[in-house]
Amino acid sequence: MVIDWNSNASYACPQCNHDTVSEPSKWEVYTCCNCGTRFARFPRLQRFLRHVGITCEFCTERHPVPVDGKPFGFLRRRHVGVGNAQPQVEAWMDDADEVPGYRDGVSYINTCPSRAEAMAQLAHYRSFLGRDEDDLSPVLAVVADDQFDKMYGPGLTDEQTSQLIRGSLEAYGVGILRPYLAPHRQRGQFYADTDTFTWGLIAPSGLEGIYTKAAPEALASHAPQL
Repeated sequence: MVIDWNSNASYACPQCNHDTVSEPSKWEVYTCCNCGTRFARFPRLQRFLRHVGITCEFCTERHPVPVDGKPFGFLRRRHVGVGNAQPQVEAWMDDADEVPGYRDGVSYINTCPSRAEAMAQLAHYRSFLGRDEDDLSPVLAVVADDQFDKMYGPGLTDEQTSQLIRGSLEAYGVGILRPYLAPHRQRGQFYADTDTFTWGLIAPSGLEGIYTKAAPEALASHAPQL
């Protein structure tokens, strides 16, 4: 069912008032990322309008995941609606072999319950695309800490708080992504070894990614040994 949008707030869901559309068009049907409601300016014309789904800038934002500093893929949040406390994170891989412009040059990999597990999915694809598939050595992951309170984090100075809010600093978790070993039925696939992760580490922005040899210098002292 498609309902009419609010005439005085066309960017917001008419059901829950969640900001969903940055620049709405009268000729498209949108889906609220918060409650799943579909809405349009002319709902009676829904069969003839373009259904664009979720367009929330926050939900569709891409978070790059390079491998040793080189582009490889990205993570994207997925809203699962009101009442579901478990967030979802999508793993996408840059696909250089695709026809230019087709599907935006990316491939969907999987949806996971955490950012670290989504990164492990990318590590698995990298394992047989960029090296010997029988090489089952672990890799390091630097993961943005979504749970860190940038306003009232423990031990933060006023300057660090200001830099975190401006985006010049970020809070990370550093740990190991390990492959399952035989005879496990998922042999070769990677998983996030949660026991190895250290969270709430403050370092410059842009360090999130997979590292096969050593963590970035700013986080090296906190990285576990591979």
